[in-house]
Amino acid sequence: MSKFSKNKKRKGPAISTASLPDIVFMLLFFFMVTSVSKEKESTLKIEKPTASAVTKLDKTKTIFNYFIGKPKSKKYGENYRVQLDDALVPNMSAVGTYLKQKREQYKDVWNSEVYNNFKVDGGAEIRTVKGVQDELREQDALKVIYSVKEGK
Repeated sequence: MSKFSKNKKRKGPAISTASLPDIVFMLLFFFMVTSVSKEKESTLKIEKPTASAVTKLDKTKTIFNYFIGKPKSKKYGENYRVQLDDALVPNMSAVGTYLKQKREQYKDVWNSEVYNNFKVDGGAEIRTVKGVQDELREQDALKVIYSVKEGK
């Protein structure tokens, strides 16, 4: 008679899961270190003007970016346009609607920590910038800053 039986099923050794948490945390740290948050890209061409006196703003503030420039793609036309949150604005009243939503969202810190950052092309028409500023004034969003290149 043989020692080995073909009909009996043998259990294999148990797989140790003791190192599993180490592997999970190594992967977590790897992705935390190597990932980069994506900044909002503008679909507009913007050549920032230069300024001699530049002040850097504290990064802890809430900042809404307004891009004003000519579209990079011809399908959006050739006139100066306004972009908010990765989307081109069809008209100035859409800026007011956007601000109403943001005001409700940030009502606790609206007057103290909310800044409106204009990234404007150097050749932009002042009427476009003024239209956005008028919408800001209507919503009591009076803290406005302009992004510029540091010059001499």
